[in-house]
Amino acid sequence: MRSTVWRAAVVACLFVALCAAFSPTSYAARATVIKVAHDLSPDPYDPTHGFAVVFKNYVESRTDGKYVVEIYPSSVLGKERERLELTRAGAIHVNLASVGGLSQLYQPAILLNTPFMYKSDKIVSAVLDSDFVQWMFADMQKKTGLRSICVYEMGGLSCITNNLRPIRKPEDMRGIKFRAMDDSQVAMFKALGANAVPMAWSETYTGLQTGVVQGQVNPVSAIISVKLYEVQKHITLSRTLLGSHWVVVNDRWYSSLPADVRKIVEDGFYYAREAATGLTQIVQAQGIETLKNNGMTVTALTDAEWAQFAKLGCPAVLQWAKTKMDPGIVDRFVSTVEKVEKQVEGK
Repeated sequence: MRSTVWRAAVVACLFVALCAAFSPTSYAARATVIKVAHDLSPDPYDPTHGFAVVFKNYVESRTDGKYVVEIYPSSVLGKERERLELTRAGAIHVNLASVGGLSQLYQPAILLNTPFMYKSDKIVSAVLDSDFVQWMFADMQKKTGLRSICVYEMGGLSCITNNLRPIRKPEDMRGIKFRAMDDSQVAMFKALGANAVPMAWSETYTGLQTGVVQGQVNPVSAIISVKLYEVQKHITLSRTLLGSHWVVVNDRWYSSLPADVRKIVEDGFYYAREAATGLTQIVQAQGIETLKNNGMTVTALTDAEWAQFAKLGCPAVLQWAKTKMDPGIVDRFVSTVEKVEKQVEGK
């Protein structure tokens, strides 16, 4: 009798196990996971998180759920350098990397962040699609093993914020301690007469809150995303430098994708980049009002005022760059921007 009961129990357990094995949940568990990481908040209207959300939706829908995209925002998988190393090791498949973090591994990436280099978003867009940027992708892959797919705007040209005073001319920068993303920004702030403290992005809010630094530079989207308006009083629409992220992937993972899936992933990146560009324009159009409503005073530079900053900040950083990399690369970048500017402005 006991034997019969025992066999019945075993059969019942096997039946439950088989039902679980062939359940929809089990099929979902078998889906191939693509891990996407970035450093900003999980706000779908933030261009970076919006990029990730559009990519996720496109890949999952076009693969009929066979591939599942997991998004890890807010640096939960590590700071900039850590995420890049995890991407190189294959623990992260897609990393939306800031230029500051990426330049620690591939120095020429910092050139795209040369301050006061771009007069408008139209010029930025054309430069990001240039042969020079494609050359950088190939050069970076050869030197670091990391593959970059594209660069996308994540909020437009960045603004200067601080706690002391409105800034309209370089003289207004004097005596203010700014958070610097990297050594190139240290060179920029020094040329403009300000002080600079190198600081990781993840530490910036606290640094501003405690007074370790009094100002910083970022696009409107990043300022809103992490609520820097809570710890900053003044913002200058200064068109300082490009707010962008590089889409960096693990090369072994990317190369191993079946051809049809790789095409879906590539198309996903394309549509995600288009979404980020659109969100950038929306954030710039609506974000200033958001900052005003949260108590920030807004100062917009005229073209003549912008030129005063450009005269000091741009040459200083280009000269710094020539001490860190082949000067020929720097000259090629400058020539690219000048060529694009003439094409865009019709000169």
